[in-house]
Amino acid sequence: MIKNVVLDIGNVLVSFYPDIYISQFITKKGEIDYYNHICFKSAEWKCGDLGTKTREEIIDAICEKYPEDAENVRMIMENCDDMLRVSKKNTEVVKKLKAAGVGVYYLSNTNAHAFEYMTSVYEVFSYMDGGIASYLDGVLKPSADIFELFLSRYGKIAEECVFVDDMPTNVEGARKVGLNGIILKNIDDLEDELCKFPELAKILRN
Repeated sequence: MIKNVVLDIGNVLVSFYPDIYISQFITKKGEIDYYNHICFKSAEWKCGDLGTKTREEIIDAICEKYPEDAENVRMIMENCDDMLRVSKKNTEVVKKLKAAGVGVYYLSNTNAHAFEYMTSVYEVFSYMDGGIASYLDGVLKPSADIFELFLSRYGKIAEECVFVDDMPTNVEGARKVGLNGIILKNIDDLEDELCKFPELAKILRN
């Protein structure tokens, strides 16, 4: 029986589409892919998720690495919180689960700047029972360590949890530790996917 729902943040609770965001500043498709790669798929960005670099240090490091692109990098990265938009539909899902006594948690690879921004402006986090933000513990999905940390910190049984993420590799990591897993292909499908578990369908379809 599922007693706990564990949610990734990006593209589960909050939309995160760098390509669309970058296209506000850069128009050529090849250049959009390039800036996505050097900004949001970089080793420097990963350092933020691990908690070893601040947002400012990440931007400075990328600009130093790509000096000819520094102006665009700063323009993109200094405003990147603008691309984080909460799903109102999924906020309602969280509220329903919480009201019914289901444990609701987040588990996300995220950096301090983004996490502090999201938790300060989006009410969905106020309905959650806690969670794991990677930068605070220096551990990333899909490593088993982050899922085992969640289970031990909150005293949960893996088989009673379902983890939802938009990345198949992360869901596979959760399943290896014994959690149930859902690959969320579309942010709007969270309720439908959770309703595949009868005990959750009774709550969400009520």
